[in-house]
Amino acid sequence: MKYQIHKKFLASDSFKKIQDLIMDQDFPWRRRENMTHHAHDKMYFTYNFYNRMNSKSDLYTPYILPILIKLKAHAPIQIRANMFVSELFKASGWHTDYPFQCKTAILYLNDCDGGTELKINNKNTFIKADANKLLIFDTLTSHRAITSKKEPIRYVINFNYFS
Repeated sequence: MKYQIHKKFLASDSFKKIQDLIMDQDFPWRRRENMTHHAHDKMYFTYNFYNRMNSKSDLYTPYILPILIKLKAHAPIQIRANMFVSELFKASGWHTDYPFQCKTAILYLNDCDGGTELKINNKNTFIKADANKLLIFDTLTSHRAITSKKEPIRYVINFNYFS
């Protein structure tokens, strides 16, 4: 599998609930100094729903578990929301999320001109962020986050899982 795109992945009402939750000004974001080990991607904000074989949030069951069921995910590895502030960096460093075979899915929560760039067979492919679009690819695929030039913030939920 190179990658898959699913437009309007969630039903409108389900998507609106998770979008409203994560994009709320009182959502409890955690600051991270950089996304990868590259100097050019600076601070971003994250919220862990699931990591290290455990739910890390009361929000996991009502909001994330239905998405995992729809993804047909057998075992989650890590699930987190990410908030990228456009003024802080333009693109993250190229990276893979884990050094073993599993899947990565990115659910875009807002429309913007930013997105995800994938490197497949030494060719770069840009996937634009559209609200309620889901991008799925093998976790060993090198990729990077691209912030928006027009919008101040790009919101996503990142899923790493075994299918």
